[in-house]
Amino acid sequence: MAQRKVTAKKKLDYPEETRGSRLAAKARKLASQHTPEQRSQHLAAAMVMIYGGADSKEAALPRR
Repeated sequence: MAQRKVTAKKKLDYPEETRGSRLAAKARKLASQHTPEQRSQHLAAAMVMIYGGADSKEAALPRR
């Protein structure tokens, strides 16, 4: 009969708050204060960052 290897237990206790969770909460709070025009500008800038392109024709994807 083959013997099983002993592996380390996974760490299951996570902190309630981390630096990343605080940063995400701050980002959500700031983003909720944007106007629809600001949201569309930020989305367009993010699309350029992700997909590249100098103008909106190259960077924009069809939106529903």
